[in-house]
Amino acid sequence: MENIGLYIHVPFCKSICPYCDFYKIRLSGNESIKAEYVKAVKKEIKKHKESLASKVVDTIYFGGGTPSSLSAADFEEIFCEIYSNFSVSKDAEITVEINPSSEVELLVPKLSKLGVNRISFGMQSAVDFERKKLGRISGKERLLECIEVVRIAGITNISIDLMIGIPGQTHESLLDSLEFIKDTGVPHVSAYMLKLEEGTVFYERNKTGELALPSEDETIELYKTTCEFLESIGLMQYEISNFSKPSFESKHNLKYWNTEEYLGIGPAAHSFIFGKRMYYDSNIEEFINSPMLIYDSDGGSFSERLMLSLRLVGGYTGLLPESILEKVKNKKYESFLVLEQKENDIYNLRLTREGFLVSNYIISELI
Repeated sequence: MENIGLYIHVPFCKSICPYCDFYKIRLSGNESIKAEYVKAVKKEIKKHKESLASKVVDTIYFGGGTPSSLSAADFEEIFCEIYSNFSVSKDAEITVEINPSSEVELLVPKLSKLGVNRISFGMQSAVDFERKKLGRISGKERLLECIEVVRIAGITNISIDLMIGIPGQTHESLLDSLEFIKDTGVPHVSAYMLKLEEGTVFYERNKTGELALPSEDETIELYKTTCEFLESIGLMQYEISNFSKPSFESKHNLKYWNTEEYLGIGPAAHSFIFGKRMYYDSNIEEFINSPMLIYDSDGGSFSERLMLSLRLVGGYTGLLPESILEKVKNKKYESFLVLEQKENDIYNLRLTREGFLVSNYIISELI
């Protein structure tokens, strides 16, 4: 039986962060919509029972939005449906994204009993004034309390999100966040450079000059500092934005970069199943009333596999057409790409750390 990942998109947020462009809706006292959403998720899970009968779910990931906006009872309903309709591996990696909040003490012990064995915290920064600019409500002391709650519940696979290039961030404030991460001893960090996405508050503020962002050169140095610091404490880079201790890589996210199958359920969720890329529309009402997986494109092409695998430190290994080999040998790429011939016509192609910083450009040039 082949493995498959399962992603559940939970679109609810108590407040909207100014940088976020993921599909989400603000909860404003309308709790009934959550019940309707949970019911729709359960129906979609049941709908895929027969088509995925030959698959084993070896990763489950609740992302958002804010998955921890669901109650323990909501999670229990969804997990019961998952376990009733899918074959779930005994050692499946099961992740829930959580924001440090007042619900953690009540929610996490129950999640652990439901099989959750990995928690991802949306920290972004350990510097409180930076967190406030990012729309984060709680301070770093609250995050420390939440991490302890998770560990007491028996969950040791913990990830923290760190954002680079945010308003007001300096080399010194970044080091404060990195030292905080070191002190927590978590085995995984996702470190993302801020992107100003159209339609977000930050995008509009930047147009009017309100955001005090680090320069491009400063952001590059902040990224390099992050990589070097995390690796110095044993969190080795395995993807452009991800670092972990050995064996703590995100198995679910690796499916995306290794072009492996996953089913996404929820408004705006994407899937790659049976060679096809599909998605649900970004509309909670439509998902609740008439959910439909929409065909996007065929997946798994050579270009797609090359593009995704180059995000990984290990890069791409396999056959390479002569057209790409000729481009790679161009001297203008020598500080960005490493090419090694393994045997016969098998090559390994990977980006350097400098290459990661301009990965979109390099990949577009190659493909």
